[in-house]
Order: sequence, then structure tokens, then C-alpha cells
Amino acid sequence: MSSNYMPIEELELYCRFCDKITPAQLNRSIAENGRTLSRNSTFEYYCTKCSKTMCFSGNDLAEQEQSGEEVTARVYSPSEHYFIGNLIQHKKFKKGVVVGKDNGTPSKILVNFEKSGLKKLIQDL
Repeated sequence: MSSNYMPIEELELYCRFCDKITPAQLNRSIAENGRTLSRNSTFEYYCTKCSKTMCFSGNDLAEQEQSGEEVTARVYSPSEHYFIGNLIQHKKFKKGVVVGKDNGTPSKILVNFEKSGLKKLIQDL
């Protein structure tokens, strides 16, 4: 695990307060040990529409892309693990972005597909 982990600063998230996908901004980071940010840290985002905050573990968030790095879509498989911000390619729904997570059993991701809209898909099966 990287000790210099940093999630994406701005992303599209599903806001449960607005009940829609809205732009969200990284508000603050809380390191588990108080010093070093890692995937185990907690990251607070705020909805730019309603200003409510949402907290996510670094284990749920995609890492900040290096400048000039091309983002490619991952082919969806229910057995894979996905991060919020990942671009995925689904056989039926085509291309979409992971905008939220439901950590129930089984774990699900909320994906906003370009043409089909918001869908829940299983992960880590």
C-alpha cells in the first residue's frame, strides 16, 4: 500500500441527500495514524449542490491520475473490486463511471452509464 496515497480531488458522486449524481469536492483527509495518508485513511467529500458531506475510505476511492496518464475503461466482472471514479465497460450498458458504493452483502457499486443512467452492479463476488 502506498504511503503517499491521494484520491481524486473532484469527482461525480451519487449524493443521497440530493438523490442524484452531483459534482463533489475533496474537503479534508483524516490519516489513520495522524500523519501519513494511505488507503486506510478517511476522505470527506462535500456535494457542490447541497453542501452535505460524505465520508469514504481510501479503499473505496480511485487514486489521483498522474498528469498525462490516459484513463482506460476496465471490463466489468462481478468478481473484481472497483473504486469510485473508475471508468468501466459493461457488455450490456456500455461505458460508465463508478459514482458510489453500497457495502452491504454482496458489495455493490453505483455506476452512471452514458446512455442507461444509474445502475447497481455487484462487485467482489
